[in-house]
This record gives sequence, C-alpha cells and structure tokens, in this order.
Amino acid sequence: MHVSVLFPVNWQQYEHIVLDFGGVLYEIDHQKTTRAFQALGFSNMDKEFRHGEQSVLFDRLERGELTDEEFLLALRNRCSSQTTIEQVRNAWNAMLLELRPEVPTWLHSLGGHFDLLLLSNTNAIHASYFEKNILQSRGRSFADAFRQIIYSHRMGRRKPDIATYQHVAEQFDLDPQKTLLIDDTKENVAGAIAAGWSAVHFDIESHSFRQFVLGVGYEDFLNA
Repeated sequence: MHVSVLFPVNWQQYEHIVLDFGGVLYEIDHQKTTRAFQALGFSNMDKEFRHGEQSVLFDRLERGELTDEEFLLALRNRCSSQTTIEQVRNAWNAMLLELRPEVPTWLHSLGGHFDLLLLSNTNAIHASYFEKNILQSRGRSFADAFRQIIYSHRMGRRKPDIATYQHVAEQFDLDPQKTLLIDDTKENVAGAIAAGWSAVHFDIESHSFRQFVLGVGYEDFLNA
C-alpha cells in the first residue's frame, strides 16, 4: 500500500489557516452511506459518489443548485419503490460519524497563533446534521474557533475550482502568500496551490491525526 510522505510546514510564514471539514476535522465513512443505499436498492451509489470523483448531481447539491427535496427525490427514484424520503435522508447522513477527539484542543492551539477559517464542500442536509451533532456534544466552542465558516452550498462555489479560492481570499481579506489550506483531497490541494495559496494534503488513509500533526511539524513550531 502506498503511504504518502509528510514534510514539515514552515508555519511561521502563515497568517491564515484554512481547514477542510469532513475527513480532516470530522470523521466520515463513505462506505456506510454506500451500504445504506444498497439496502434500499440503489446498488451503484459507490460509483456515483467517490470521494473527489462524484457525479454532477452531487456537485450541483454542493453548489446549492438543488433543493434538499429535489436531491432526496432524485436518490429515492433510484431506490426500491417502497423507499421513503426519510430513509433516503438517513442513508445520506450515514457517512457522518463524529468530530475527531483531538480536534478541539488543536483548534484552540491554532487559534492562538493564526486566523482560522473553515472551507468545506458540503450540502445543507449534511450541514444541518453535523452542526446539530457538534452543538450537542461541544456547544458553541467549535464554531467559535473560526473567524468564518464557509460552506460551498451557501457560497455557490466548490473546491477545487480556482475561482473558489480567489473568491474566498477576496471576500475574507486573505493574503494568498500567507494562507495555508489543509485538505484531505489531492484535487483540492492542487486547486489551492494553483490559486497562489500553500496547501498540504492530509491523507487519512495513510496517517492518523496524531501522525499528521507531528509530520507537518506543528509541535516543533510550538516549541521553537
């Protein structure tokens, strides 16, 4: 199995840290949603919703071009005839697990040194679910760690489009040369770099959260 190599980041050159959500801060398991839809009769969900390679339907949802009802109905139409909208919603949310346990402490530390923003390709259905989950478990502390939380479905743009990073930098006054993105999708990392940002890939298949933090030299930065 290929294992990606981590290199220390020069943290001192950055003012703004932009974090991805699902995969980086929040644990997700796409296979749980795939299995849930298979049980509802939608057998090829895994082919349409590959991480980083999803179909146009999901891209449109993440850009806010579909209503929740339109999306859920489109999925229900691919399931067995007795499937309900609520079953579809539950299957779609099945991939969402929980906030990584190390994240609150890390965000508190990062917030002492950097301007933090969250930039996520997500949709209103998922956002409603995980925001409720985090609010119940962590109160307002998670949201309060960020100057701004940016969702693709609200912005009408998604990663890895270069225009997305340019829009975020302009709207939230980020200097691209002093901005670092941390993302679990290689295409999103490449898009940020093309837009003039710095970016690092958190390969969740190769590294634990602890291994990642050590590998990019964050603790060395704190101890310098």
